[in-house]
Amino acid sequence: MGGRHRFGLPGDSINGIIEALRQRQDRIRFLQVRHEETAAFMACGYAKLTGRLGVCLATSGPGGIHLLNGLYDAKLDGAPVLAITGLQYHDLVATHTQQDVELDKLFMDVCVYNARIMGAAHVENVIQLACRTAVSRRGVAHITMPVDIQSLPLKSDTRSARNVPDHVSMTVARDVTVPPEAQLRQAAEILANGKKICMLAGRGVLGADDVLAEVAERLAAPIAKALLGKAAISDLHPYCTGGVGLLGTAPSEEALSPAIRCSSSAAAFPISSTTPSLERRAPCRSIATVRASGFAIPSHAAWWATLPPPCARCCRC
Repeated sequence: MGGRHRFGLPGDSINGIIEALRQRQDRIRFLQVRHEETAAFMACGYAKLTGRLGVCLATSGPGGIHLLNGLYDAKLDGAPVLAITGLQYHDLVATHTQQDVELDKLFMDVCVYNARIMGAAHVENVIQLACRTAVSRRGVAHITMPVDIQSLPLKSDTRSARNVPDHVSMTVARDVTVPPEAQLRQAAEILANGKKICMLAGRGVLGADDVLAEVAERLAAPIAKALLGKAAISDLHPYCTGGVGLLGTAPSEEALSPAIRCSSSAAAFPISSTTPSLERRAPCRSIATVRASGFAIPSHAAWWATLPPPCARCCRC
C-alpha cells in the first residue's frame, strides 16, 4: 500500500513521531526537507510516479499549514497521500497556547479522511483507515496527534469495550467500474460512424498504452494527452500529438478543433475550451472498455495526416 519513504521536517510537536522513525530507519527512510510545502509536493509526486501511498509530516501550527499547497495538488490530481501533523498538548488545545491551530478543522476541505488521535488505543484504527481511504479514494488523508500522546506506550491506554483489537482490515478494495451496455453500444456506434475522431487520453489509461495504441490505429485517431495522461503513451508514438491546454502542443489543439468525434479516455481536464462539446463526445469514459466488450468498430482512414507538423511554438519541438 505504502512505500518506505517519508518526507517531512522535524519540529517540537512531532518529535515523538520523528523519534519512532529514527528507531525504525532500517525499514523506513525519512527524507528531511527545507520547507514543509516541499514535503507535501514530494509525497504527491511519489504517489503519482509509484502508485503507492505518499506520506508527509509537519509540526503544529505553521508547519502543518505549509503542507496545504502540496496537498491540494494531490487532491486535484487524485494522488493518494497521507499527511501526519503534530498538535499541542491535548489539554492545551483551544487555550491560545503557542501554535494553537486545530489542523484537523483546517484540513477539512482537502481531505477524504481527516481525524484527530484521541489516545494511544486510537492510533491503530485511525492509521489503518487513513491509509486505506487515501489509496482507495485516491485523495488526501490527514491525521493530527497531540504531542504528549505521541510518546505514550500503547499499553498505557485502556481500550473501550467496543474497541476490538485488529478489527480494521488493511486489505484495500479497488473499484472496477464497467459502463452499462447501452452506453457501450452508443459509444461504439459513435466511433464506428465518426469521420474525424480524436482521442483525449487521461490518467485512466496509464499502463494501458498497448490498448490505447491499438484502438488509435483502428480508428486512425490522433492521441492528444491531458496533463495527467502525459505518461499514457510516448510522445514519439506516430499517433501521439502531445499534450493539450496551456502547456499543450499546436498539433493537439488543431486535431481537437476539427474533430467531429472525441473519445475521452478517462480524462478529467480543467480547460473546457480545449475539448469538443458534449454532443461530439462518446458517452463512455474508456474506449478500452468498448474494445474489450466486443463491439465492432471498423478501421478508419487517417484524416489528420494533413495537419501541420509540430512547429517552433510547440512544446514537443
